[in-house]
Amino acid sequence: MRILAVMENTFKETIRNRILLNILVFAIGLILLSLVIGDWSLGEQSKVIKDFGLSAMSIFGLLIAVFIGIRLMVQELEGRTIYIIASKPVHRWEIVTGKYLGLALTLAVNVLLMTAALLAAGWLMEGTIDTALLPAVLLIYIEILLIVAFSLFFSSFSSPVLSAIFTLTVFISGHLSGYLHDFVKLYEDRGFHWLLKLIYYVVPNLEKLNIKLAVVEHLKTGPHAVVLGAVYGLSYVLLLLIFTSLIFEKKDLK
Repeated sequence: MRILAVMENTFKETIRNRILLNILVFAIGLILLSLVIGDWSLGEQSKVIKDFGLSAMSIFGLLIAVFIGIRLMVQELEGRTIYIIASKPVHRWEIVTGKYLGLALTLAVNVLLMTAALLAAGWLMEGTIDTALLPAVLLIYIEILLIVAFSLFFSSFSSPVLSAIFTLTVFISGHLSGYLHDFVKLYEDRGFHWLLKLIYYVVPNLEKLNIKLAVVEHLKTGPHAVVLGAVYGLSYVLLLLIFTSLIFEKKDLK
C-alpha cells in the first residue's frame, strides 16, 4: 500500500509536467507529419510512416525518460519533499520502487497516446490498423523503462548534468553494442579494447529490444523474440532498481 501511495503521488506529479506535455505533443505532431513525408516517397508511403513513427516514439520516449526521470529526483531533493517522505514509516526501497512505478505509469500513458497517433496515421494511409506494430511498440516501451531505471540510478549519486550524459551514453552504447563486439574482434588492440569489452558486457544490448525494421518489412523475428527481449530488458530494470535502492539506503536524508 505504501508503494502504491508513492506511485500515485508520482504519477499525479509527472502527468502535470509541462515539459512532458510539450515533448508528447511534439512527438505526436511528428508522427502525424510522417503522413506528409510519406507522400514524398514512391510506393513506400506506408513503410515510411511506420518506420518514422516508431523511431519518433523511441527518440521522444528517450527524452521523456531522461528529463522527467532525472528531474523528478532532483526536484524531490531540492524541494526537500523526499525528506518528509523518508521521515515517515516507509522503507527507502519502497520510495524508489513507488517513484519508478509512477514514472512507468506516466510513460505508459504517453506511449499509448503516441501509439494511437501512429495507428491513426497508418489508418489514414492504408484504411486499416496494422496491429503487427504492437510488438515493436511493447519493446520500445520496455526500452524506455530501462532508460528510466538508468536515469534514476545515475541521479541517485551524481549531478543532473552528469546523470543525463551517463544515461544518453548508455542509450548510444547499447545500440552500438554489436559494433563494439565486432570492432574488438576485427581490429588490433591499441590499448582501449578493455574499455570496449567493459561497455559490451556491462551496458545492455538495446538492439535486442529493436524489432522496428522487422515489423515494418514484415520479416520473421522468431516466435520468442518479443518474450526474450522483454525478459532481458526487465531483468536489467530489476537489477538497476536494486542498486538504486541500495545507494538510496546509504544517503543521509536527515
